[in-house]
Amino acid sequence: MGQVVLEASGVGRVYRGTGVAIEVLRDVDLSVAEGQVVCITGASGVGKSTLLHVLGSLDRPDSGTVKIHGRDIHALEGKALDELRCRTIGFVFQFHFLLPEFTALENVMMPQLVAKRTNGDAAKAATRWLERVGLGERLRHRPGELSGGEQQRVAIARALVNNPVVVFADEPTGNLDDETGEAIHRLLRDLASSEQRTFVVVTHKRQFGAHADRMLVLVDKRLSEVEG
Repeated sequence: MGQVVLEASGVGRVYRGTGVAIEVLRDVDLSVAEGQVVCITGASGVGKSTLLHVLGSLDRPDSGTVKIHGRDIHALEGKALDELRCRTIGFVFQFHFLLPEFTALENVMMPQLVAKRTNGDAAKAATRWLERVGLGERLRHRPGELSGGEQQRVAIARALVNNPVVVFADEPTGNLDDETGEAIHRLLRDLASSEQRTFVVVTHKRQFGAHADRMLVLVDKRLSEVEG
């Protein structure tokens, strides 16, 4: 196993919004190495997205720690946390959240511009990643002119353009038909292998496990490894 890039230890999460404490995660441990694809599955409503949001700094745990490259991400606030999200973490969601008025190229440029890259450098990086995900001929197309699978490829390129340490994907093929979804699964596997990218993917599609290095299941608030 390569260098550990993501490490969660004793993570717990409790929701108290209704006045009743609802425990969603309890003592979750996870270690992910560089270049790995980790698939997390489980029943609907079990807390998979909550876990992904905690791992990706979008939500805070009530207990435990999450470290990326040894740095406790939940010890950060304000500008430091924004900087971490911009430069260290990538996100892909079930709904691609592309800006409809901008082209594929402009959408992928956005994280680079937030990171204060020049327009020229941002366009160069965005072009490279769009070509890498098979959309070199779609640079000037707007989201409404792309298929669902193509839109998700744009979202993947956007997640990777700042060279993040780890990419978190929440049901990335949930809105796609099986054939298109399988192509996205293969793409993530290829990117992990050829580009040494690390992916943590939450999905209800257990067939994605065939493309993952490790498959885990969230049951009774805890993660368990699925063997072979």
